[in-house]
Amino acid sequence: MRKLIIALAAAIAIGSCTERKVPETQKDEQRKIDHMLKNMRDTDSIANLAEKYHETENLFAEAAAYRELGKRLREASNFTRAIKVHKEGLKIAEKICDTTLIINILNNLGTSHRRLGIMDEAASYHYKALSYSDKYSDQDSKTTLKNRVVSLNGIGNAMMSLGNYETADSIFRQALEGEKTLNSELGMAINYSNLGSLQEKRKNFDSAMVYYQKAMGMNIKAKSRLGISLCHTHIGQLHEKRNRLDSAIVEYKKAYAIMKDSRDLWHWLASCLSLARVNIVKGELNEAWDYLTNADKTAKEIKSIRHQAQVYNLKYQWFKKKGDKGNALDAYVKCRELDDSVVNEKNQSHVQNLTMQYERQQKQLEINKIENELNKKKLESAYIAFIAVTVVTLLLAILVITQTRSRRQLKRAKDEILEAYQQTKCALEVKTSFMKSIKHEVRTPLNGIMGFSQVLSSMVEGDDLRHMTDIIEKQSIQLAKIIDDILETADIDSQTPNITQVRIDDIMKTALAQTQMKAKPGVELSYNTTDADLVVATDSNMLERALMQVLDNAAKFTAKGHIDLSTSTDGDSLTIEVSDTGCGVPIDKQEWVFEQFTKVDEFIPGTGMGLTLCRAIMTRLGGKVYIDKTYTKGCKIIMVIPSK
Repeated sequence: MRKLIIALAAAIAIGSCTERKVPETQKDEQRKIDHMLKNMRDTDSIANLAEKYHETENLFAEAAAYRELGKRLREASNFTRAIKVHKEGLKIAEKICDTTLIINILNNLGTSHRRLGIMDEAASYHYKALSYSDKYSDQDSKTTLKNRVVSLNGIGNAMMSLGNYETADSIFRQALEGEKTLNSELGMAINYSNLGSLQEKRKNFDSAMVYYQKAMGMNIKAKSRLGISLCHTHIGQLHEKRNRLDSAIVEYKKAYAIMKDSRDLWHWLASCLSLARVNIVKGELNEAWDYLTNADKTAKEIKSIRHQAQVYNLKYQWFKKKGDKGNALDAYVKCRELDDSVVNEKNQSHVQNLTMQYERQQKQLEINKIENELNKKKLESAYIAFIAVTVVTLLLAILVITQTRSRRQLKRAKDEILEAYQQTKCALEVKTSFMKSIKHEVRTPLNGIMGFSQVLSSMVEGDDLRHMTDIIEKQSIQLAKIIDDILETADIDSQTPNITQVRIDDIMKTALAQTQMKAKPGVELSYNTTDADLVVATDSNMLERALMQVLDNAAKFTAKGHIDLSTSTDGDSLTIEVSDTGCGVPIDKQEWVFEQFTKVDEFIPGTGMGLTLCRAIMTRLGGKVYIDKTYTKGCKIIMVIPSK
C-alpha cells in the first residue's frame, strides 16, 4: 500500500507539470544566478538572497537559492533543516514547472534522507526524480543523462543500504555506463567506488580492491581531493579486514592528511575514527586517544549523533584495553544512548514536518475565524439566534444518530471478534492434532530407514558399499533433524511450558558436553557462571532445546578458536551468553537470521530454522534472544529469560 501511494503521488506530481521551452535569454540569466549562488560562501547570505527573490517574485531564482542552501546545510550535516529547505524549493519548482530544477531538488532530498538512514524515503525521492528524467526533457541531452545518472546512483546507494545487493549492482552499472557516455571522470570514480563497496559487503575483497583502484585513478584525473581521500579510506578498510593493520594505517593517514584542512568534517571524521580504531587494536592507546579526542570535539561541533556514538564505542574499547572497567561501562552506556538518539533523530524530522503542517493549519483557522467574526457583525441578532438554534438541533440529531450507529458497529465488531476467536481456536486445535499425527507418520518410516541402514552397514564388507550405507545413515539423520526443526517450529505456538525448578548449571554442562562432540578439532569450549547453584523456574526441556540450537550454530561455523558459554543473573532475569570465534553474522543480517529458512552461508548444510526455533522458544518462556552488535571477534548470541 505504501509503494502504491508513493507511485500515485509521483504520477500526480509529474502529471501536473508539462514540458515548457525556456528562451535562450532566460537560460543565460538562470546560468548567471546558478554561478552566483555556487560562489557564495556562507548559508546566511544565501538565505537572505532567497528572501529577496521571494519579495521580488523571482520564482526560479528563489527555488535555485533554496536548492543551493539545502546542499550547503547537508554538507554541514544539518540534515533536518536541509530537507525542510529543499521541500520549500521543490514547491516553487513544481509551481513554475522547471523540470531540471525539480529533478535536482528531488535528488538532493533523496541524498539527505540517505544521510539520515531513512532509506525507503530516499529511494522514493530518487525514483521520482528518475520518472521526471524519463518523461521530460530532450532524452539525448547531457543534462537529461546526468540527471538520470544521479538518480540511479542515489537509488543504488539506497538499495545497497537496504541489503538488496543484486538490484544495487545492476543500477550502479547502468549509472557507470551513463558516466562513461558523459566522459565524466568524477562520475565514473563515484560509481567504481560504489561497486567496490558492494563487493566489500559481499566479502569479495579482491574484486573490491580492483574497483577502488579504478576509482582512485579516476579521482586523480578529476583532481577530486574528497574522492581520493575516500578511496584511501576504502582501501584501508580492506587492509584492516585482512588484518594488515600497518597497511591500513598508511591509507587512513593519507585520507586524514587530505581532509584535515577541509570544511567537509563529515568525511574527515571517517579517517580520524578509522585511525583511532586501528591503533586501539594494535595497542597504541596514546595515539588512539589523540584521534579520539579530535573526533569527539568535531562530532559535537557538527552535531553528528552518529559519529558521537562511534566515538563512545571506541572509547569503550579503549578503556576496556586499559582495564578501566568503570569508564568502559560509562562509555558503553553513552554509546547505546546515542545509538537510540540516531533513531529518535529520524523520527524528529517527521515530527517536525507534522508540526509545521499543524502550524499552517492553525494560521488558516485563525484567518477563517476573523472572517467569520466580520460576517457575524453584519447579521441581525434574531437571525443569529435562529442559526444557533438550528445548529444545536442539527448537532443533537447528529449526536443521536452517531451514538446509535456506534452501538450497532460496536456490537457487530464484538460478534465478529467472537466468531474469529472461535475459528482461531478450532484452527489451533486442528493444527495441534495434525502436528502430533504428522510427527508420528514422518518419523516412523525415517526410523525404519535409519535402522535398516545401520543393519545393512554391519552386513556389507566392501569399502564402497560401506561408504554408501554410511552416507544413507548420515543423510537420514540429517533429514530427521530437518523435519524435527520444521515441525517443532510450527508446533511451538501450541505448546505450554512445563514450569519447574530447574538447576541451570546441569543444563549448561549437558548442552556443552553435546556440543563438544560436534565441535571441530582444535576448537576449545569453556563455561563460566557467577552462581553454580542457581535454580530458576522455567521449562528445562524448552530451555535446553533453545540453547542447543545456538550451540549447534557455534560449532558449525567455528573452524578454529573457542566457544564460550556463560550465565549471569541480575535478580529478575537469567542471561545466557554464547560467543564464538567463527565467521560471525554481518550487521545488516543480524535480525534477518531469526526469520524462517534464512542462512548466511548457503553452502553450509542446514534448514535455516535453528535461530527461528530458538526465538520462538524464548518467546514462549517470556524471554528474548538477540545478537550482540558490539562483538567483533565472531558471533555472540544473548538469551534472557525471567528467573522467577
